[in-house]
Amino acid sequence: MWADPAIMRNLQRKLINNRALAKYLLSHYTLETSLDSVISSIRRFPMDDYNEEKKSLQEIFKDSVVSTSNNIACITIRQPPADVLPRLHELELPGVRLVTGNDKIKILVKHALASKVTALFKKADVVEHLSEISVTVGEEAIGTKGVLATIASEIALANINIHELLVCPPQFFIYVEEKDIVKAHERVLSLTE
Repeated sequence: MWADPAIMRNLQRKLINNRALAKYLLSHYTLETSLDSVISSIRRFPMDDYNEEKKSLQEIFKDSVVSTSNNIACITIRQPPADVLPRLHELELPGVRLVTGNDKIKILVKHALASKVTALFKKADVVEHLSEISVTVGEEAIGTKGVLATIASEIALANINIHELLVCPPQFFIYVEEKDIVKAHERVLSLTE
């Protein structure tokens, strides 16, 4: 339950009936306990601590800068990054974002530049029609838990799938399908209010 942002938000707002929530938890999770003990646990939840954490997150997002960019392509190259990076450097791509794994690398660039990258590599998969949401928060976010989770859950509550997510504190880059950018942008902006 505590991992479900919708439940937590509505508990905080006092919109959820404790008995109904307890019944829900008993029916959806394998809890071997009584209804009354689950209700008691819900009542004992340290909502003040949760509210305090929520306030510190609101302060962090209050002065954040949110921007968007469309026409992004995500290119996945199935080769070790050590083989890809030197060849990629030759292209001098503006505004490129990279994510590396053990045996592949993902490159996020403007759609118009994707063909330059794919021409160099045979094992490349391209996902087009992505949009980027860039969220820049204050330096205090680096030492604050829940910043990334707050952004991701806000987008998830809007039923939007995050295609890619890159973090370079204090900047967060979220990639969604272009059709979802307006709704996702609104959700992220709601954090700044």
